[in-house]
Amino acid sequence: MPTEPPRVYLDACVLLSFVNETADRMPAIEQVLAESRQQKIELITSTMSVVEVACAAEELAQKAIDEETERKIDSLWTPGSVVKLVELHLAIGKLARSLMRAAIPFGLSLKPADAIHLATAKYMGASRFHTYDGKLSRYAEATGLIIAEPAPLQPQLPGT
Repeated sequence: MPTEPPRVYLDACVLLSFVNETADRMPAIEQVLAESRQQKIELITSTMSVVEVACAAEELAQKAIDEETERKIDSLWTPGSVVKLVELHLAIGKLARSLMRAAIPFGLSLKPADAIHLATAKYMGASRFHTYDGKLSRYAEATGLIIAEPAPLQPQLPGT
């Protein structure tokens, strides 16, 4: 019986880095996307990312909307995309609230959007949570997730 590929959650900041083509982040992001295309992993994110990934940094700087950028953003959510969307529902909302409340005794504060992303990953049984927000690593134990910057499961050797 074939096994399911590991499920990996993409935080919205990773998707924004992809849209912005952030030079130092693109090689790792492209390798993760390639692993998903090869069905070595399954990439997921919350439908909330559709709102958070609204525009590119260049659009903000230029104060002008670019149709090509919007197409690139929309390509992340189209049917058949390598990134699968997970709807926010009551069970995820309650889990997110629970994570926020659990942070209080430790003097931590978890923003609602971050809590929803972490709760979605936990609820969906992801093994890894890719983010560029280093503060979220404090929630690895509470969620049971490996929380780190994007990296392929099987790094490529130089020159391959």
